Amino acid sequence: MKARACDLLVVGGGPAGAAAAIAARRAAPELETLVLDRQGFPRDKACGDGLGPGVVARLADLDAGDIVRGRRPIERLKIVAPSGAEVVGDLPAIGEAARGYVVPRAEFDGALLGRARDAGAVVCTEIRLEGLESPGDVPVKVTAGGPNGPVSIEAKAVIAADGARSDVRRLLGVAYNDAAHTGVAMRAYVERPSGFEHMAFYFKRELLPAYGWIFPIDEQGANVGVMIDAARYRRQNRSLPELLRGFLRSSGHEVLEPTRSRAYMLPFASKVPPLVHGRVALVGDAGSMINPFSGEGIAYGMAAGMEAATRAAQALRSGTGKQPFQGYDAWFRQRFGEHFRASARAKRLAQQAWIADFGVRAARRRPEFVREGIELLVGEGTALSWGSLARLLVHGRA
Repeated sequence: MKARACDLLVVGGGPAGAAAAIAARRAAPELETLVLDRQGFPRDKACGDGLGPGVVARLADLDAGDIVRGRRPIERLKIVAPSGAEVVGDLPAIGEAARGYVVPRAEFDGALLGRARDAGAVVCTEIRLEGLESPGDVPVKVTAGGPNGPVSIEAKAVIAADGARSDVRRLLGVAYNDAAHTGVAMRAYVERPSGFEHMAFYFKRELLPAYGWIFPIDEQGANVGVMIDAARYRRQNRSLPELLRGFLRSSGHEVLEPTRSRAYMLPFASKVPPLVHGRVALVGDAGSMINPFSGEGIAYGMAAGMEAATRAAQALRSGTGKQPFQGYDAWFRQRFGEHFRASARAKRLAQQAWIADFGVRAARRRPEFVREGIELLVGEGTALSWGSLARLLVHGRA
């Protein structure tokens, strides 16, 4: 068995893991950062491919904004009610970014992981985690298998960014989210001659309690998909492909031939597990950091990865690394907890057709409702309070 040691081990090379590796190298370049991923890159990742203002802001923080330079910027978002009524509003500003992009994950993830390599992180792909021992005050011991045989690694701190079915989370004994706090989705790519304008969420009556999205990649192509709570999905009799085909037909896109259709799972942040386990921290999908309203997770995962890595790097370089992630769990919940709670409330309301119609009518009269809804979907808003609901009831009347 090959053996090696490192200061920080990042398991998972997606956006959360790559951002963590870059942040660690920036905070303490003298420390060795090792990134493992079970797949080779470039690789597809089933996703909506939407990079909202939060992702753009984190790319700027990492000096990696040029990854999306030259791409088509998206500055507005459309919400379509069950009745077909719609509202359009500007994307919210996070940092200096009030725009988003739609970039296939096979391209985006590979580019960001390349930046981690450029920053000095050692990246090893096609490595599958098989065992983990985390006794506390001594380095974490990891065993893994790869194309050249078994590997043994000792790390002073570990960041788990290895997805919705995280091997690290399983090996720690942290239960995955149950069906009540998990979504299932299917994504495909479509083309059409007339093009697409905005990011759009469709709360179509025939889809509810699922919703659909169309995110334009360029003038003629888009990522389209449907998402539904796993618990509700089990109680209805339509498969994900049937939901997707129905959504395309109901949106006037029956002539489109979807390609590269893939289903995937989303662990919602309505149930975030403990994020720190001694010298191990969970980030991204491994930590259930998915907006329950929109299914967005990249921005939160990148923010969490950067924060966890910076804390660990600073603790390790100062010699106080017995608790390398001290304060990280509390930071995450304070930063995003109320946003996720408000987004979960908004989703429950939007799954009822009459309330969704009511809300869109109110938003057409009062622009602040549009802003608040978009903030909950792709920003960091917390505006869905009882006061907001009372104002909606007043202004939503026809």
